[in-house]
Amino acid sequence: MPEPFLTPELLRRLEQFQLLAARRAKSSAKGERRSRARGQSVEFADYRNYTPGDDLRYLDWNLYARLGQLVTKLFHEEENLNVYFLLDASRSMDYGAPSKLDYGRKVVAALAYVALSNLDSVAVMPFGRDLLPEFPLSRGKPQILKVFDFLENLPLAEQTDLNRAVSAFIAQKRPKGLLVVVSDFWDEQGYERALKMAYSAGYDLSAVCLHHEFEAHPKWRGTVMLTDSETGRRRQVSINPRSLRRYAREYGAYLERLKDVCHSLHCHYLYAQTKIPFEDLILSVFRQGQFIK
Repeated sequence: MPEPFLTPELLRRLEQFQLLAARRAKSSAKGERRSRARGQSVEFADYRNYTPGDDLRYLDWNLYARLGQLVTKLFHEEENLNVYFLLDASRSMDYGAPSKLDYGRKVVAALAYVALSNLDSVAVMPFGRDLLPEFPLSRGKPQILKVFDFLENLPLAEQTDLNRAVSAFIAQKRPKGLLVVVSDFWDEQGYERALKMAYSAGYDLSAVCLHHEFEAHPKWRGTVMLTDSETGRRRQVSINPRSLRRYAREYGAYLERLKDVCHSLHCHYLYAQTKIPFEDLILSVFRQGQFIK
């Protein structure tokens, strides 16, 4: 790509964030400080009355001095997260300037940096009709340079088949974690079954739908010949105000259905057009969409 994925300034700002997922938290009377270096982190949750056998290190002696009551501190314990990026590298993503694929690569790069900065593990799996060669699950901030290099040299696939790609991913029986799907979700086979398969397999889900502004608001008028970028099929259509109104309704309904499916699966969902400045997407829109905090 002609420019760096992420500027040094953006990288510094991303270090303050953390990816959101429905990590299973469990209360326990252990650990008083957050420490990712031990492979887990703990966060204060509540108190309960002391019972014989509790670790004396977690008694709240300040509270005992004030009230004369022995209570034990409880903490949420969170395991480090495995984050899998399923990036659509099909020909339909190779559209616009920047293309949806280039924009998607930056999205993956930014979220991977957030994950690696928090000692989470990251894998990047491009797909078309099948899964393509991947960047394997890796941990540690220094891995981000390898992620950048992998994304920069990503091959372009012919067609999209999200169902087939997700099915192959699940068949590999990888450790559970967060699965982030970055795609335009233009797939003749549909997307719903794929997302439901991943959810049923026990993965947390996030979906990033990237479109060019012309897909939302076509600029063509009159009689035009349209060519499917993936199948090569061609169709002559007449574009007039009436057909544009119908397209707008169908387009809106398609996006609404995608959002509803994601919400039904407790999947974080974000729709964005590639005309949005990338840093605005990451620092503002993503935060509002609850992808990062």
